[in-house]
Amino acid sequence: MARITQAHHRRNRTLLEWISAEKAESEVVWGSEWVGTWEGIQPRWRESNQRIRFKFRARNRNVTAWIVCLQPTPWGIKVLLRDFDKAFPNELRVVWPNASFEGTPARANDFWETIRPWVRVHWPGCTIVSATQRADRAHTISGAFLRVQVRYRGRVYLLIGCGAAPVETTNEMLAQGLLWVACLQKSRQLDGLPTLCLLVPAGHSGILYHRARYLNPERIKVEIWEHEDSAEHGSFRPAAPPPPPEENRDFRWPLLGPFRWSALLARVLDLAPNLIRRYPRFQDYDSLRLCGLEFARVFGEERDRVSFGIGAHQSELTDETFAELRSLVEEILFFRRPDTPDTHHPYYTLQSERWLESLILEEVSRIFPELAPETVYSQIPVYLGKDPGRVDILGADLQGTLVVMELKVLEDPNLPVQALDYWGRVIQHNICGDFERRGYFSGIQLNRRQPRIYIVAPVFSFHDSTERVLRFLDPGLEVWKIAINHGWRSGVKILRRTSLRCGELP
Repeated sequence: MARITQAHHRRNRTLLEWISAEKAESEVVWGSEWVGTWEGIQPRWRESNQRIRFKFRARNRNVTAWIVCLQPTPWGIKVLLRDFDKAFPNELRVVWPNASFEGTPARANDFWETIRPWVRVHWPGCTIVSATQRADRAHTISGAFLRVQVRYRGRVYLLIGCGAAPVETTNEMLAQGLLWVACLQKSRQLDGLPTLCLLVPAGHSGILYHRARYLNPERIKVEIWEHEDSAEHGSFRPAAPPPPPEENRDFRWPLLGPFRWSALLARVLDLAPNLIRRYPRFQDYDSLRLCGLEFARVFGEERDRVSFGIGAHQSELTDETFAELRSLVEEILFFRRPDTPDTHHPYYTLQSERWLESLILEEVSRIFPELAPETVYSQIPVYLGKDPGRVDILGADLQGTLVVMELKVLEDPNLPVQALDYWGRVIQHNICGDFERRGYFSGIQLNRRQPRIYIVAPVFSFHDSTERVLRFLDPGLEVWKIAINHGWRSGVKILRRTSLRCGELP
């Protein structure tokens, strides 16, 4: 038995020495997280009573454990660790260069294999401190993006990116990157000014580039790279700024009026004359809503064609289907009310933010007396190249300063960056005089000062990461957190207003 133990011990020691001599460039995974190369984790070991005490560096701290065994695999070597006094991942995987490794989710491994050669070329001789796609719910970090920490010539580069992904997911990358930086700073894993590198699929960088322009350069530096995958390697290039939008080529503005009428439209409005609201949607159609829920659209130059339905299922309004429309309106009114008999019914839960928006617009003079009531608009389009966006509510105060208002009824960590996006677009439209030229704000003289941002949500529905993201934004940005009552459907009441200057947040 002693001879077996001695042979096992010699084998483990020999494998450790061989890895250091021949495979020092191999990547290392601890649990589910890439922690760098074998050389980069600074492995050391000491023999004691036929056991090996193993030390390495990961997550910016030294880790010590006993080695149980080393197991060769097709992709490298698995090192099993044990320490009865501490709880941590007990597997250290050493992955040979160019090996096919299935120890992490395929999407993380595939994208890591794409960017790893570029990292080695772009920062020659760098140390890859960690690479992971593991979610960290405690710090609101999702598992949608690969996160890589690189040290090069005394500086820290934080890479966050993804391969092919929906545009909506890619647009969340900056907020996720800022939350990651905040997490590392809180745990004192970062020194100095970090550089955050966003690795974006080609053609998807415009919105992120725009948002990054309005960050505080004294707190964060951001680089944006576009990548194109190929069978053998990935090609990376610095992202270019998005082109300025050109009216009538990239976008059209909705007509403010006069509204066009038809006998058929009047017949629809008579179903609930005091409750149906009409919203223009470009020159294409008008949207008809009940408490913010769209139930019909009116088309044609004379607005004499109507389709109705909730969501994608639409029916054309005719004499034969009018009874069906009446039944739909009655059903919406039955469920979409504060004292609904079913709080889980779709007509109660759908488009809740549009419901809140409609209530604010009905009583804007009471809720926001600082705004000029005749200059408050909902769902105003704002453009970035060909990328459209819509401000929930855009208004102006009595001095002519614009106010960008974003509404949320549920927690959303992306809210500050989304508001920043629209804020930047509003600035550009205001500088160019687009609002006045299209007939908006005719009752007041707009100034060219930076707009204010109002983020409005029920009192317990602000995400706890809001301030962590805001501290990275333009230091001159004025943000107001407007906390409203939880039972806002019965009437909106402001419970608390908090003014936040981004440059003053700790």
